[in-house]
Amino acid sequence: MNKTKSPSKSFHQKCSKEHISKSQFDLLIFEIRNLRKDVEELKGFMNRSKGTMTVLVFLAGLLTAIVSAWEYVKR
Repeated sequence: MNKTKSPSKSFHQKCSKEHISKSQFDLLIFEIRNLRKDVEELKGFMNRSKGTMTVLVFLAGLLTAIVSAWEYVKR
């Protein structure tokens, strides 16, 4: 026989053992969800920053190539 416990029973058993009230548990879940949202926002910001840095490095390389070519032609 396969006896599986439902998540709610497991939750209540853990809460009674660990002395965590439902309101404290709900607060923890709320904070974890907020942290996940913050992490996703940070990932998006970092990806945009990487793209910006790539463009800046490309433009700096292009500018350096133009200036070097100009110095070479000027000689």
